[in-house]
Amino acid sequence: MNVVTGIVLFRLAFACAATLLGVGAALLQLGSTPIWIEQPLAAPVLPLVVIAGWGAARGLGEAVAATVLAAIVLGVASEERAGWFLLAMLPTAVLLLPATALRRWERLLLAPVAAALGVVAFQGLMRFSSGLGALSADQQNQLFEGATWTAAAALVLAVVLAAGGWALRWRPAIDPEAPWRLFE
Repeated sequence: MNVVTGIVLFRLAFACAATLLGVGAALLQLGSTPIWIEQPLAAPVLPLVVIAGWGAARGLGEAVAATVLAAIVLGVASEERAGWFLLAMLPTAVLLLPATALRRWERLLLAPVAAALGVVAFQGLMRFSSGLGALSADQQNQLFEGATWTAAAALVLAVVLAAGGWALRWRPAIDPEAPWRLFE
């Protein structure tokens, strides 16, 4: 196996893992989150946890498929169209665009910020698509609680990925047969 094939397979394996985690988060969001929390605004948005945590630690490219498939799962199971869910998840992905230019600890700090702001954008767009008006003071507190839980979970996911060494990019091993060059 050559270096390019190894890199592609490595990235593909992590993209598949992120996709499965994102779809699982969407199913968990549909199934068990209403049982845990009475108020929907206070619930963490679990697909955004995967997008923010994985995108900050490993890169947004691996979390794109998770975003699309999670939006499809949520759209199929609800009254809203999947396109609204995809548009509602888009701000979280956009907030992660500068992650490639940041150092690892800065990316870890970007995960909860992107998740919290993503929840606010997600809930705002979903309320707009449903035709609901402005939030009351109690609903604003619930939204803050949901954003806090989502941000905390995204930080935990990013830290777990970083602590496991999975935030590092795969580098090919040094070939013992290759001649050593000074500045490579």
